[in-house]
Amino acid sequence: MIYITGDTHNITDMSNLSSSTMKLCCMEQGVDYNKITNVIVLGDFGLPWCSCSIDSDGIHPKDKTDKYLLDWYKKKPFRILAVMGNHDNYDMLEKLPKVQMFDSSVLKVSENIFYLKRGESYNIEGKTFLVLGGALSDDKAHRKVHESWWPQEEWSDEERLKCIERIKKAEAKFDYVLSHTGTTKGIASLDTYYENNENLAELKRDTTVVFNDKVESMVVCKKWFFGHWHSDWGYENYSTNKYVPLYRMGILL
Repeated sequence: MIYITGDTHNITDMSNLSSSTMKLCCMEQGVDYNKITNVIVLGDFGLPWCSCSIDSDGIHPKDKTDKYLLDWYKKKPFRILAVMGNHDNYDMLEKLPKVQMFDSSVLKVSENIFYLKRGESYNIEGKTFLVLGGALSDDKAHRKVHESWWPQEEWSDEERLKCIERIKKAEAKFDYVLSHTGTTKGIASLDTYYENNENLAELKRDTTVVFNDKVESMVVCKKWFFGHWHSDWGYENYSTNKYVPLYRMGILL
């Protein structure tokens, strides 16, 4: 069973993956919590946040907060799969060991924690996922580059081209799309502010939203999951809408 939820921001919103929160969502959807085998976090996972040593087993944090969080996650009875967000340490992600999983490669944080790579497609429990990720940080003026903000949050031209090639190879058909920020239509669905065309145009400042729109015009999928906007509108409207923004709550597949 797959459980999909929103940003965890290192320890700030780690309760999104607490047993109490997850069991509540399971109860409301009529699913046994103990059947969850894979949990997907839709970006801003935030671990590792601080620099640390890395080997084939994953990260070995010295920072007390990172170490505490890693130990907490290691006790979970499921595998954790993180989409890349904008508040993630890309300098560290680029050093993580690559391992084969779900018919592709993932980045290993620990024995039960992995990052899904941007632009890759995965077969998880018989379901196909196109994974995007990234977003423009509106608060980067208040952050320090390569310490609390990383320019790699936005896709490179090479990444975008490779992603388009994978989409074509898959004949543009996926069960689900996973991203951090959404598409223009998806974001507009959760906030009436974007009913105004002038306000809607503000989203185009984010190259990731622009690329997500391009991907959306190319692919066919059942649902498009995304985080970033700290909204559970998608949880409340899951049965009636294609776009599924999530934050604290989780959807079971």
